[in-house]
Amino acid sequence: MTAKEKYNEEKDELRLARMNRILSCAFELFSVNGIDNVAMTDIAKKAEIGVASLYRYYETKDEIAIRTIIWAWENQRESIIPPMLEETFKNASGLEQLRQELGVFSSLLENQPAFLRYIYFFDSYAVRTQIDPQRLADYEKEIQNVQNVVVSSIKKGIEDGSVKDIYKEKEVQLYFALTHALFNSAQKLSLSGKMLNMDSSNNGKIELDNLVSILIEGIKNQ
Repeated sequence: MTAKEKYNEEKDELRLARMNRILSCAFELFSVNGIDNVAMTDIAKKAEIGVASLYRYYETKDEIAIRTIIWAWENQRESIIPPMLEETFKNASGLEQLRQELGVFSSLLENQPAFLRYIYFFDSYAVRTQIDPQRLADYEKEIQNVQNVVVSSIKKGIEDGSVKDIYKEKEVQLYFALTHALFNSAQKLSLSGKMLNMDSSNNGKIELDNLVSILIEGIKNQ
């Protein structure tokens, strides 16, 4: 490697590290305050860079919000997908695979509530500001990766008899029904937490675990 090539490589690594730091700081701010209440100056300050430098990396707040949601999904994929590549998971029935996949929501609520909050804030922001769907293509791919895994388990469950065959040819619709129910509940818990006195008697993880059990029993082939 020549001196120039080494310099360019180090320069690229420095740029990538700075971009990751910006996205990490944006995520922290957005997931607590929402997107509308965070200015580019706030992100620059937290990332400890000049505002002009921030604009060289991301020209608009829309752009940084989109890149941040993709960055957040990529980080979660690294913690969610590997367990699903283990032999014990591969050899499980379709229904048992679904139970494990849906159980991820309670894990996210316990360990990554900021991720759930940011998805809520971003989706609301994207709809309100009418972001062009073409700009959300990479975001959609991240969600599609999850959909493919869950739909594959539903199909396996129908084939091995662990999931009711009434869902044959309706696997995608079932995916949406299961994940939307859990996403909505998990996001509400991550957003409101212990807002009311009565909430102190509720354990969010147990609530989601109970919901998973109800959903699994509903699609289980008796």
